Amino acid sequence: MKFKASEDVDAPHDMVWDRFTDFSGFETDIRSRGATLNRVGNWTRTVQDVEWRGEVIVRGKSRAITAKVTQFSDKELCVIESRIGGMKCHQEFSFVALSPVVTRVSMTLELAADTLTARLLLQTLKLARGRVLQRLQSMLVRQGNAVEAAYRRQNRG
Repeated sequence: MKFKASEDVDAPHDMVWDRFTDFSGFETDIRSRGATLNRVGNWTRTVQDVEWRGEVIVRGKSRAITAKVTQFSDKELCVIESRIGGMKCHQEFSFVALSPVVTRVSMTLELAADTLTARLLLQTLKLARGRVLQRLQSMLVRQGNAVEAAYRRQNRG
């Protein structure tokens, strides 16, 4: 199953890239939803091959989470491969400068199930496809709005 979302952010490409690939905000968001998530090796800078491990409650049962940045190239592409229980996730962020102060961020999320439980969860997501797309889009918008606000503050001072 594949989901795609994109958002145009009114900020320079470098700033958008730096903010979107600083995963501390995403980590905090995930933890606030009851998951445990730890950086493998306590890395401080996002580069290719950094990893996370942890656990999340899905449908009342604790599931292992693993994630790894598999591509991190030239401020254009960031790919994260992850696994939640029996489900594989491929998340791809691409960044394109439309002008000196507008950047398009596109996200693709592909999900594939390896177990019966994961297949059932995937089936549920298919039924709620519209709501899932709406959540992904709103996540991009929230992150984009934060970058735009930071850019405006930087240019005022």
